[in-house]
Amino acid sequence: MRRACLFFILAALLLSPLVAPGQVPERGRLRDILPDDGLDKTSIVVLRDQAALNAHYYLADETVLGLGKGTEAVLARYRTALGVSLLLVVAYPSDEKARRIYEKFGKDFFSKKFDGKSPRTFEKLETGDYAAAVLARSVLIVVLEAPDRKSCDELARRAEERALALF
Repeated sequence: MRRACLFFILAALLLSPLVAPGQVPERGRLRDILPDDGLDKTSIVVLRDQAALNAHYYLADETVLGLGKGTEAVLARYRTALGVSLLLVVAYPSDEKARRIYEKFGKDFFSKKFDGKSPRTFEKLETGDYAAAVLARSVLIVVLEAPDRKSCDELARRAEERALALF
């Protein structure tokens, strides 16, 4: 009897959905947010944690983006008329968690002009590059580097449109 109950419990656990409603979508779907125009397909990297991100683009010692269990992230390079842009997209288990991370990241990465209540921010960095962060429901879109404001804005906007259509 005990063995039969254990069998049914294990079977129920194995056959239940791996991702509950409201959780991060199945692996690989996040790549669909990446806009096609200018995408260097060989540059796409799936990130599991902060160490993986730092191996490709050093952002911080701490887990400022909350990468790890319960998140999925991709990093990709884009060719633009004036150079190269980097796009980071992170999906969180909930809109609330994404908002908290957006606000924390924005305060750390952008200047004091950052407003966590606004779902998007653009800024010229000290390096002369442009950066953007956009909150689209449970997805955080970050243009880490772009050679000009126009390409930064367009890349962020296109990724945001795709995120809102998919999530």
